[in-house]
Amino acid sequence: MNSVVEKVTAFVTRERSGVKELLLFKHPIAGIQLPAGTVENGETPVAAVMREVYEETGLRRVKIEKSLGCIENELEENERIVAKTTRVYTNPSLSSNVYKEELTRGLTVNYNSSHTDFTHVSYVEYDSASDPTRIRCNIAGWVPGKNLSARKTRYFFRLTALEETAMEWEVKGDQDHIFTLFWARISALPPLVPPQNKWLDCVHKEIG
Repeated sequence: MNSVVEKVTAFVTRERSGVKELLLFKHPIAGIQLPAGTVENGETPVAAVMREVYEETGLRRVKIEKSLGCIENELEENERIVAKTTRVYTNPSLSSNVYKEELTRGLTVNYNSSHTDFTHVSYVEYDSASDPTRIRCNIAGWVPGKNLSARKTRYFFRLTALEETAMEWEVKGDQDHIFTLFWARISALPPLVPPQNKWLDCVHKEIG
């Protein structure tokens, strides 16, 4: 599949008493993150970033201040992105056994090899909240190649919150996870999960 899978990332800011702050959230498993997600079919990046901000923060009144550009292809040579939610097969055949878990649209997976119309991929999901870090999900198998893409574009936006909030609050996110939202000083941000720490480097001058 050659279609581009588009992603968005939101840098929601505010200023209080001369201090610039950035909105972050703590995922109970994945760690501290920025609001971000996948552009749905037929959706524009602008609409997607507004939707993702609401879904992951609960904020209804935000304003897009500026587009901060994009990364044209965020994938490494040995990576692919799931363009269509797909089952994972034990062999390169639709008649073979399938894993219980599906790979959902927007996930980045490791590319291993190809055979006819199938691609062998692997995906590992970690629980970074545990000590030591443990593996929550480890899948290696075959998926129809048409369900993958080698092109992933990420758009960055700076937004302003137009409503007052507490310094910290909770929102129910995907898979019933509870996200803890909080404002952090831009001059002293906590470590973000990879590769989001690199996204900050791309736009730091624009939000600082």
